[in-house]
This record gives sequence, structure tokens and C-alpha cells, in this order.
Amino acid sequence: MDALDALQNRTASPRLVEPAPSQDELQEILKAGLRAPDHGMLRPWHFLLISGEGREKLGQVFAANLEPESEQEKEKLLNSPLRAPLIIVAVTRFKEHPKVPNIEQVCATAAAVQNMSVAIHALGYSSIWRTGKAAFSTAVKEALGFAATDEIVGFLYVGTPTFADRPVPENKIEDYVSTWG
Repeated sequence: MDALDALQNRTASPRLVEPAPSQDELQEILKAGLRAPDHGMLRPWHFLLISGEGREKLGQVFAANLEPESEQEKEKLLNSPLRAPLIIVAVTRFKEHPKVPNIEQVCATAAAVQNMSVAIHALGYSSIWRTGKAAFSTAVKEALGFAATDEIVGFLYVGTPTFADRPVPENKIEDYVSTWG
């Protein structure tokens, strides 16, 4: 698939099933992420891969640490990682640098997630980038082996879409772009 086609036609899929990308394909996806723009070449990102039974364990981490208010909410937390055969947790591990503030390091990690999302699409799979309470929970970060000061930028759910790409309305460039000066 041509790069412009992949960039202009990628869509998110909320429900994903097997198969997930193969190990070789996953290596290509991760390489694409590692080529993201990164001021200072700090490489602040870290990617945690969760599949198989690890998804059930992730659901238990969510249920144990996000304080569900009802049994129904607890079930939703337990089952949410089962929406895809693979989850890539994208985390920024901040590095001290006099010219690269934390926000730029988060942006680099977000760019890596975007690169991976486009690569996933180009390989014929689909993904959806999620955050929610779990991404902002210190307890979840620590249960996954990260420091409280690290930042979960997103959970990238990956697999095969259960339906054809849904149409996305075309954006009018003039609605979002202006010229200055």
C-alpha cells in the first residue's frame, strides 16, 4: 500500500478479532513506531505488548485499580482488553533534557503510536487508540511495571476488523488551514 493511501484512508475499528499481525509483521509495525519524530533523539517511548492470557490479567488490573462503582462497570473493565487480540501500551518514560520539555516527549510517543497505526492499516489490519481512566491511573501504571512519573499515552488495540472500513467524512482543508502573513 502506498504511504499516502495508508495515511489518508486509515480508520479506527472498535471491535477487532484474530488474527493479529504475525511476529514478522509486528516487527515492521514497531520499526515504523521507532521512526517517529523525536526532538533530541531521546527515544522516550516504551511499548508493552499484551496478548493471549495477558489481556485477561490486564482486565484484572483495570478492575482492581480503577474502583468500579457497580458490578456491571467491573465486568466492563474485566472484558475491555478482550476487544482485540493484541494491545500495545505506549508509555513515555521522561528523560531530563534542557531543550526537550516533557510535552515534546509525549508528542514523540504519540507520533510513534500514529506511525504504528498507519503501518497496521498498511498491512491489512486495523487498530483503535484508547486512553480512558486506565491511562491516567498511577496504580495501573505501577501494576504494569512503570513508574508513577511515566505517562501512558495510549492503549493501541490491534487485530482484524470485524467489518469493512467505515466511511469517514472527508475534511475540508479550508476548515482547518489558514495562511498567515
